[in-house]
Amino acid sequence: MTDKFRLPSMSHKFKFQAVGKESQINWTGDFEYQRPTIGERGQIDRLRASLNGDLATIDPITDDLHSALAHLRFTLKKFPDWWKDTQYGTALYDTNIILDLYKECAAFEREWQKRVSGGNPDDVSETKESSGDSLGAE
Repeated sequence: MTDKFRLPSMSHKFKFQAVGKESQINWTGDFEYQRPTIGERGQIDRLRASLNGDLATIDPITDDLHSALAHLRFTLKKFPDWWKDTQYGTALYDTNIILDLYKECAAFEREWQKRVSGGNPDDVSETKESSGDSLGAE
């Protein structure tokens, strides 16, 4: 594979600050999101199913929250101590904290997809850094 087809960075570092709507705690910290690998996507799906209790009739809001929790569990690679101390968000009372973190990661995903498939050859070139995944073959 040549450097000509290297992808944009798969990770996103960001600072987070939000006040929990229920607890009124000011949650802050530095996070690093990493796009999930194929294996991690499977882990995300398994955790989501486990959180849902394999219920086919779970309400959509709870299912969405569980999807966000599962996604964040396997894609946040660096995080403040409170994230781990709250069992990666599952022990929080503030759903807005989970959703705000997830929105930050989803925004990076949308921008990453746009850069890759948006038709701008400068966004995918040998001068852009990547974490290793490549398109094309030699």
